[in-house]
Formats: sequence, structure tokens, C-alpha cells
Amino acid sequence: MALTNQIDGLNKKTTKTIIVSAIVLMGWSCFSAITAAGPWSAFFITFLLYIFFWCYALYFKNPLLLRLTIIATIAGILELVTDFYLVETINSLNYPQNEMMLWASPAYMPFAWSNVLVQLSFIGVLLTNRLGVLKASIILCIAGGMYIPIYEHLANDAGWWNYNPDTTMIFNAPLYVIVCEALISLSLPAIMNYSEHHKLLKSIVLGILLGFWILLSAYIAVSFFL
Repeated sequence: MALTNQIDGLNKKTTKTIIVSAIVLMGWSCFSAITAAGPWSAFFITFLLYIFFWCYALYFKNPLLLRLTIIATIAGILELVTDFYLVETINSLNYPQNEMMLWASPAYMPFAWSNVLVQLSFIGVLLTNRLGVLKASIILCIAGGMYIPIYEHLANDAGWWNYNPDTTMIFNAPLYVIVCEALISLSLPAIMNYSEHHKLLKSIVLGILLGFWILLSAYIAVSFFL
């Protein structure tokens, strides 16, 4: 089914760009895992993609990608609270020593979250445009939950982070992280659909709401699946 182009900025060129960015991120994660590259590789790919998304949105004047990047950036910054909860409160998540840190997280972490949220959110918009919000939410929820075990496994082998051994795991992915990511993905189509019909400034509010939902999702997942 062809794109309807009802959403300004949703086009084949940008769709291909987002897909390629996801392939690049996964490919780099595989390389980092195979070589046990360590934190420097996470810094490199994170800031490369983050700067690219901003440049693409501004250069091509793509309002959709601009909204997604603003929302994802704010949510990524607020995710520092969630990381603190996982690292310092429940002592489940561990980062390598001697990294450049923001609070309890590596300095790249808010932007790494932003990159993944941009990619998932764009896919959510694409699915919503074709299938509607409800079906898009269900599909993205399942996809988000399935994607995480792969990424967590690669991150562990790359030396980016790991979890305490007493955590309930599926391969190298904690069960609660899979549930948390599924809940986050579930919310994205509705949030992004709402952002389409409002002024750009509303993206700030939606980014804050998404950041709080990430924390709430983590708390729910930890409470039932840790």
C-alpha cells in the first residue's frame, strides 16, 4: 500500500533514511559486540546518528522528523531519572567504570534513547498512517518487545552495559526491560499522532509526558517481572 502523504514530512525518502539509520545502528552494534569495542563505540554511533537526525530535519525542512527529534530528545533527557532508578535504587543495571557520566548514566545515554525513539516513533507514524492508531500500537508494542533482546545481547557483548546476574533474563535481556520497552513502544503511535495536529511547541509537553511514561513503564515492569 502506498503512503497517503496525509502527514507533512512522511515520504518515501525519509522512510528509507530512517530504515537505513536503523540498519546502520544494528550493524554497528554487531561490530561492537564482535570486537568487544567498549563505550567509545556507543559514543561514536550515538552522536553520529543524533546529529544526523537534526541535520536532516533542518536541511530538508521535514516537520515530522523535527517533531519526533524534539519529543525524543526531551524524553531521552528525562530517561536519566529511569536510569538512576535502575542503577542506584534497585541496583540492577551496571555501566563500565571510568565513563563520562551524567548522573548515573553514560553521557551518551539520553541521545542514544533519542535515536531509538526517533526510529520507533517514525515507524509508529508510518503504521498509523496505514493501519490506524490501535493496530499500529499493538504491532509496535510487539516489535519493540522483540527487538530489545537482540540489542541488549549486543550491548552486553560490546561492553556498553550489563545487568546483575540475579535478574530474570531472556538471553542477555532482563524480562522487565523487555516488558518496559514493549509498554513504551505501545504509547508511541498515539503520542505521535497527537503531535501531528498541534503546534510544534506542544512537542515539548509530549516529550515530557513520554519521559514520565518511560519511568512509569520501568516501575511497572520491575514490580511484576524483576
